[in-house]
Amino acid sequence: MKPFVEFVDVCPEYDIGLGIPREPIRIVEKVEGDSRKLIQPSTGLDLTDKMDLFSRFYLEKLDDFHGFILKSKSPSCGVGTTKTFLNSDADEFIHHEGNGLFAETVLQNYPGIPVIDEEQIKDPIKRDHFLTQIFVLASFRDSSVSCKLHSLVEFHTANKLLFMAYNKQMMTTMGNIVANRDGLPAEKVYEDYTELLIQILSQVPQSGSLINAFMHAFGYFSRHLSAAEKFGFMQQLQKLRTDVSAIFELRKWFISMSEKYDVEYLLKQTFFCPYPLELSLLKRHSN
Repeated sequence: MKPFVEFVDVCPEYDIGLGIPREPIRIVEKVEGDSRKLIQPSTGLDLTDKMDLFSRFYLEKLDDFHGFILKSKSPSCGVGTTKTFLNSDADEFIHHEGNGLFAETVLQNYPGIPVIDEEQIKDPIKRDHFLTQIFVLASFRDSSVSCKLHSLVEFHTANKLLFMAYNKQMMTTMGNIVANRDGLPAEKVYEDYTELLIQILSQVPQSGSLINAFMHAFGYFSRHLSAAEKFGFMQQLQKLRTDVSAIFELRKWFISMSEKYDVEYLLKQTFFCPYPLELSLLKRHSN
C-alpha cells in the first residue's frame, strides 16, 4: 500500500511510557465499581486515564486521515478481539470480543471511519471492502475541496454502480441529494451527502446487491455477446450467490468487455476497480 497511501505510525502503549519491551497490560472490568480499566498486573498500575488522555489528544491533532489498521487482540488497539478479565489477577478471561481503549476512542469519535486489523486484512473480502472505503473517501475529499455541485455530480456519477452494489435504495437517496431540487446551499448538500456516503460504505455489500449491480452493468453490452459468453457470465453470477470472492473474476471480465466494446460509461465506474489496480486481486488473477 505504501506507494498509494501515507502511513502514520502510532503505538499508544509506548507513547504512554510503557517502553519496549514492556510488561503485559490487560482490560479489566468491575474494578472498584468502575466499568473498564487498563491495568498492568505486574506493577498494579492503573493506566486507564493515561491511555484515555493520550487517545483523545492524539486523535484531536491527527489531521486528514481516512482509516485505521489496528493491532488485533491488543488491550489498546484491538477491535472486537481484545480479552477482558474480571480482575488483574484472573487466570481466565471473561470474553475476547472487547475493544482496546485506543480503539474504543477511535470508534466513539469517528463512527463510520474504516477500521481493520492486521488479521482481518488477510481476508480478501474484508481487505477489498477496507480499500474501497479509504480510496472512495479520499476521492470524495478531493472532489469536495471546491464545494462545487458539479464536482459532486461527477463523483456520484463515477460511483453510481459501486453505491448500487452496496445499497440501491441509499444510492437513490444520495442521487436525490445531488440533484438538489430544493436549491439548498452547496455546503448543506455536501453535509447531507457526506453523512450518507459514510453510512453506505460502512457495511460489506451482500451478494444480492452485488448481483443487481452486475446485472445493471451487463445491459450495456449484452446485445453484443454470444450465447456462450452470456452463459459464462450467468455461471459466474450464480457462483457469486454462494461465494462473494467471485466478485474479483467478474470485475476482471467486465473491464475486459467494457474495453472490447468501448463502453465509456462502464470504464469510468469505480465499481470495477475502486482502488489502484496494483493493490487489487485483479492483478494477481491476470498474471
